Amino acid sequence: MWWMPLNMIYGQSLFEVKTLYTPFESRLWILFLPEAYLQGDTGCYAFYEVEILIRDSLRVYSRQVRYLRLFSTYSEMPSNQNMWSISLVKMPPHLQWEVIVWDRERRWGTSQRGTFSKEGWALSLFRHGEGYTIRNLTESQLVIYTLPSATYLGQAALYKGESSLPELTRYLSIEERRFTLQASGKWDTLRLSWRVKELPAGAYLVGLYVYQGENLYSQSFQSVRCK
Repeated sequence: MWWMPLNMIYGQSLFEVKTLYTPFESRLWILFLPEAYLQGDTGCYAFYEVEILIRDSLRVYSRQVRYLRLFSTYSEMPSNQNMWSISLVKMPPHLQWEVIVWDRERRWGTSQRGTFSKEGWALSLFRHGEGYTIRNLTESQLVIYTLPSATYLGQAALYKGESSLPELTRYLSIEERRFTLQASGKWDTLRLSWRVKELPAGAYLVGLYVYQGENLYSQSFQSVRCK
């Protein structure tokens, strides 16, 4: 990809990167956003060349390149696998990642870089067919997490956004899920389901809460939309 930096464009995102770090195994997920695909005759598509670098200031620990053909519906729902995940075993905690995506149709690229997250909770994806989405609410939700070895109580809540004052949205709880997590200290997954077919189109918020005993251990929120 020696020619890529000549046409790099920053600020327009083709993808999102999520990471989790543990001393045993670190993981990096790249989610390619269907809203960035080009419109075709029967749907939307993209053709990307993707490079992942895992490095510190002295050396490159891992370099991987892949060519991807991606498809989605006109409503921005992925039609095939639009996520690439890599696993790194027992890597130092200070490593940095860099992801470079070259759009071969538009002939420009974009890049992101960062460090591995040690938060442990949570990477949240919604499944549609063979692919995943972050912003569009679907019936199946995948939560990826790492927590210290212990038993936790969890709660997931779906909130409906209601407009009130300009630039201010009030959210009302409409659905809840409770669960138990037996964490091992390594990364694991949790699957949730929502009654999406019964919901009107609009803005929603998903809240995820983890309790250790009666104390709130961690929480995260994710804005989504239902079409």
